Amino acid sequence: MSAAALKWIALVLMLVDHIGEFFGGITPVWFRWLGRLSAPLFLFCLAKGLEKTRSRPRYLRRLWIGSAVMGCSSFALSLLFPMAPVPVSNNIFSTMAVIAAMVWIFESYGQSSARRDNLPKPDMALGIFAAVQTLSGLACAFAEQWGKSWVRLINGLVPNLVYCEGSIEVVILGLIFFYLGKSRRKLCLGYGIYCAAQFLSSVIMAAEYGRMSYVVLYFYQWMMIGSLPLMLCYNGQRGRQNGRVFYLFYPLHIWALYLLSNLLA
Repeated sequence: MSAAALKWIALVLMLVDHIGEFFGGITPVWFRWLGRLSAPLFLFCLAKGLEKTRSRPRYLRRLWIGSAVMGCSSFALSLLFPMAPVPVSNNIFSTMAVIAAMVWIFESYGQSSARRDNLPKPDMALGIFAAVQTLSGLACAFAEQWGKSWVRLINGLVPNLVYCEGSIEVVILGLIFFYLGKSRRKLCLGYGIYCAAQFLSSVIMAAEYGRMSYVVLYFYQWMMIGSLPLMLCYNGQRGRQNGRVFYLFYPLHIWALYLLSNLLA
């Protein structure tokens, strides 16, 4: 199965998930179950894209533009619908941009790499990245007093590994896919441990509520393990690429679902 095929599967699963998110009162919970498979597949494809792309800077620039568009649009929609039942918190581009930036910096330390887009001074780049992350994190923390919409705006413009969608744990997952995804055995081990930790966390939270059924009703992030068989079907081929589809479909379908959910509400 090519990377393009995996992206199309992830796109459909993402749509189902977001329908369940914005219309949670009228959709079955299994919409969200299926949606748990989407983000890991996209991150897996991101890792493969970062391996094969001719220009990591150009790849990162596209992700940043997507993040900025989502951050600004989320802020504008929050002003348009201040009492929205489901806010626009989605911005996977911000998470992907952080992962791509970290991979670009870390890989630039590799002396054996023949890539032309390696950073000439990775130490300086790492220092700048750390400084920007610290400042943007402080800005987001300060902006929380004004509301989440301001945090989403700042994070969209300057993606932060703490305030991006999924926070640090999803950034870690992206790095797992990049550094362990080259080996099926390592992929299974690393991703399996990650999902096991998610399951343990779900059990603990459900136990605190005294309702073990919450493991499947509310705390179902661990179900992402279901995406592993699809990853193992990856054949190393890019397939017929149409990257613009995702970059356009992602914001458009979220805006449409958000507006429709508010109009119906």
